Amino acid sequence: MQKSLNQLYKESETTLTYKEWRKREDDKMASFVSPNIKDSLPFEQAQKDINKIGGFKTEISGNTILGINKYVVIFGALIVTASLGYVIYKKIKK
Repeated sequence: MQKSLNQLYKESETTLTYKEWRKREDDKMASFVSPNIKDSLPFEQAQKDINKIGGFKTEISGNTILGINKYVVIFGALIVTASLGYVIYKKIKK
C-alpha cells in the first residue's frame, strides 16, 4: 500500500515546512519525468530519415500480395493448378 504525502512528510523528519518539502519532492519527481520525445520536431525528422535510409515504405504500391510480388503469386498459383490438373488427369486415365 502506498503511503500518503502527509505520512511521508512525517517520516522524513525534515526541518522544512510541509509546503517547502512538498515543492522539493515535486521538483524531484519532475526531474524523473521526461518530456514526450515524440512531440519534438527533430525526433520526427530523424525518424523519417531513418525510415528512408532503412527502406521503409509509407505508400501502398499495389504490386504485392502479402509482401510477395503479385506476378510471382500468380505464376505459383498457375503451377499448382496445372500440377493438380495433371494428377487428376492421370488418376482418371487409369
